[in-house]
Amino acid sequence: MKKIYIISTYTGTVLAHLIRRISRKPYSHISLSLDKSLNTMYAFGRINPKNPLIAGFVEEGVNKGLYEIKKNTICRVYSLEIEDYKYQNLINNIAKVKENRNLYNYDLFSLITIPLGINRQPKFGYVCSTFAADMLKKSDIHLFDKSYNFVQPNDFYNLNGLTLEYEGLLREYTDYNMEYKIDFVGQNNL
Repeated sequence: MKKIYIISTYTGTVLAHLIRRISRKPYSHISLSLDKSLNTMYAFGRINPKNPLIAGFVEEGVNKGLYEIKKNTICRVYSLEIEDYKYQNLINNIAKVKENRNLYNYDLFSLITIPLGINRQPKFGYVCSTFAADMLKKSDIHLFDKSYNFVQPNDFYNLNGLTLEYEGLLREYTDYNMEYKIDFVGQNNL
């Protein structure tokens, strides 16, 4: 068994504020990570952290990308334990998108169609939540009873099956993670 991590964030950008206002939920962005450090998180978002118009497949991190600039980003970090073959499937599915990132774009229209319930499945377009949901579904990880193209960031909020690992400022996650490691190592030595 392996653990994957699903990260919900709110950065306070204009787009994040708009999504938060429309959804009336606290978080506006979803990323996936394959390890607890969150040094690499996969999502669809700003390629250039300073320009919201240039968006697509991104590799984010606790202290890189938009999060390097937006120091007061709040987050929830969830974990999900999955079978080894599903973990490998997820690695492979993310790698396919990464290798072909030039084909993919940020599907701005989905920001309108998803809340309105309009079925839209662009072949090479995602927003953060549809990317995460599709990667999970294609990896045989079924969390939703609806099509990936209707999944919104806050559909992950307190979702059954996910374990809340951390909630707070993203920049403090590394400190939290280190404290956990120290406590865990200390307990093993008793």
